[in-house]
Amino acid sequence: MRLWALRFQPFVTFDGTEYIRFAESLLAGKAFVSVFPPGYPVLVALARLIVADRLGAAVAVSILCGVTLPLVVWLLARRAVGERWALCAALAVALHPELSRFSALSMTESAYLIALYLGLLLVATGRPLPSGLAVGAAYAIRPEALLVAGALGVGGVRGAFLDRRGRIALLAGALGFVLIAVPCWIYFHHTQGVWTLTPKVSTLHAPTQDWRAAEPHAGVAPEAGADRFDPIRRARAHGAEMLRDAPANALKHGRALLMLWPWPLLLLSLWGLAVRRGIESLALLVLPALPLLGLAAHPRFALAAIPALTILAVVPLTRRHRIGRALAVVLWSGGAIACAWAHMESFVMAFDGSLVTERRAGQWLEGVAEPEAVVMDRKPFVAFYARRTHRIIPDDPYDAIVAGAVRDRVRYLVVPEWMARQMRPQLLPLLVDASFRQREPRLEMIYAGADARGSSLAMFRVLQPGEMKLGALPVVDSRGYVRGESRGP
Repeated sequence: MRLWALRFQPFVTFDGTEYIRFAESLLAGKAFVSVFPPGYPVLVALARLIVADRLGAAVAVSILCGVTLPLVVWLLARRAVGERWALCAALAVALHPELSRFSALSMTESAYLIALYLGLLLVATGRPLPSGLAVGAAYAIRPEALLVAGALGVGGVRGAFLDRRGRIALLAGALGFVLIAVPCWIYFHHTQGVWTLTPKVSTLHAPTQDWRAAEPHAGVAPEAGADRFDPIRRARAHGAEMLRDAPANALKHGRALLMLWPWPLLLLSLWGLAVRRGIESLALLVLPALPLLGLAAHPRFALAAIPALTILAVVPLTRRHRIGRALAVVLWSGGAIACAWAHMESFVMAFDGSLVTERRAGQWLEGVAEPEAVVMDRKPFVAFYARRTHRIIPDDPYDAIVAGAVRDRVRYLVVPEWMARQMRPQLLPLLVDASFRQREPRLEMIYAGADARGSSLAMFRVLQPGEMKLGALPVVDSRGYVRGESRGP
């Protein structure tokens, strides 16, 4: 399933561009400033020692973790439903379309899932130190593991009051967790300049209603680090609006969850939860937290709950009552069909859309650009494939964008057609008006590309004061382009 999914994911993802650059900085012995934790980039850096291709190394980590997850789920599920029925849970995890797709991406989900559920398995088998290390590793990959770590800590404190063995287990588990967490905290302080549990604390705010409000603007200073990364301050500043928007946000995330786990399967999971509340249930803690975060209601944010919901959904199948078991079989069958139907189209689509044009443009630019060149674009794909530094285009007036690019010594400006039409219409004249391009003394078009989808982009050299245009015709790459499907450069 995962190799099948890999066929449809030939491109880097948006977040993947940062994870891979993060890993490359670590390999070069340099700190990398990012709101993302270092766990997944460390794994990618280790994979680069074996896999030469930068994207291939990131995907190899996800594939390896993804194909291991069904085994971990089987080992965890057999404690709840026995070895035979645990195969149902493992098979469901192996065949779930989105779990398979995220195992083929340069994203953290696959690595996070294996670390999290391995940690829960080790807790269930009474191995506190390894479980602490595994949960710590999950936290180093994605910060929501703090919810599970906190719940395990509360349970450990309760057990510590009962006997000496409980106190030893609590200390061993805490030791394993801090051995991983403390280096992360030190790294956050080194790169962000403040002590924080996670830079992702910045997501503690109500969802942005207008996407333009979140767009960058030149001259607008970012939120101060101490305020941005302090959960108490952010709760005080944004708590009222978070609570106000939580009900509506919960409905959106609920619909996203139903895309991953349709209602027949969710009914089975709730049935299983009512019968048995095992250690796997701790992975569900992410679900009530999502409505309080400033995250888009994307199904991937609930993906960590799917293996736990799978184990719980198998519990009703073990009922001895024939009617109950028959009902469970019907719900499983209907839910499996609904899940496959819901993901039939997305499974065969590239996660961030086709990036054929962006990849070609980046590969061309890699061969001609100066080593330290800065590439300005709304998204980082061209810069990634060119192996150059990316800077986002601010949502400012046209002249402010170009003047800022000249001032900051940006060397290349990339203007994709879709971006100019949807997000930066002030740049559209650069694509559709040749006379406008000729009158602009600060930009010279050097490349135009389009592909079979009709997607197109133009690339401009940003000229410094006193630098003249070369006057050469731009390179045009229109392999597969179908005339009439686009009005690009």
